[in-house]
Amino acid sequence: MKRKDRGFTLVEILVVITIITLLVSLLVVLISSVIDKARYAKTAATVKLLDGACKAYYQDFGVYPPNSKQDSRSLHHHLGMERKLQTVKSDMGAALVSTKPPLVEFQRDMLQEPKGGTPDPANNPVPVVDGFDQPIKYAVPGRFNKRGVDIWSSGKDGKDQLDEAAADYDDVTNWAKEY
Repeated sequence: MKRKDRGFTLVEILVVITIITLLVSLLVVLISSVIDKARYAKTAATVKLLDGACKAYYQDFGVYPPNSKQDSRSLHHHLGMERKLQTVKSDMGAALVSTKPPLVEFQRDMLQEPKGGTPDPANNPVPVVDGFDQPIKYAVPGRFNKRGVDIWSSGKDGKDQLDEAAADYDDVTNWAKEY
């Protein structure tokens, strides 16, 4: 008896390629969704960290960090430097200066890449960025957060949509959203 070697038919190969293509496309969609969720979680954590640090700054100095640079470089400058607190002892009359560590130890991935030099809160502050590498926004006094400061991220699309009723609202904020 003569034995005939059989291979795969063209139809079988095309079916396998189609199944593999479908599985890969589902995997790509799933991975991009997981990455977006992780970026939003990182952004929310950064906004919460900055909000807490601004409140601690207020406790130390009685004012929120000024926004002299009109962006989040002010946060890098004021929250990333050592704080020198001066108190007066009534019985001695001498001013006592105490130094406290920075309110936030900024990591490299929290800061925009500097155009020149190394980011330094005192001499070369750079904007604080969110999980999408968009600059964090900062306003003092707050328009939405009446008792403090407004800190927000424009989200994935990079557009400020501070109206929560917008259909494509994706901003991450430190104030309560009311729908």
